[in-house]
Amino acid sequence: MAQTLKLSFAVSVFIAASLADLLTYVTTSIQLAWAFPDPLGGFAASFLKFAGIFAITQIPLAISEGLLTVVIFNALARFNPQELKDMNVVSTPELRA
Repeated sequence: MAQTLKLSFAVSVFIAASLADLLTYVTTSIQLAWAFPDPLGGFAASFLKFAGIFAITQIPLAISEGLLTVVIFNALARFNPQELKDMNVVSTPELRA
């Protein structure tokens, strides 16, 4: 999807890492809401409570983990680009040597 939007490699990595982190906690919120539904509001109210609590800590963590992942992928692209090519993570034009 990032290629169709013509996003840079770094932006694509950041979005993928951040969304993966956030969706982990959305899934956890769903599971907790199913396990512990609110007595009055049911699943929806419980989900909003859990997601709201997680958002306070997980949004900044998702941003920082996204940035760290970009740093790591940039290092891989610079020092060992063949590994990324072999795993079909990037094509040659996406790597800046």
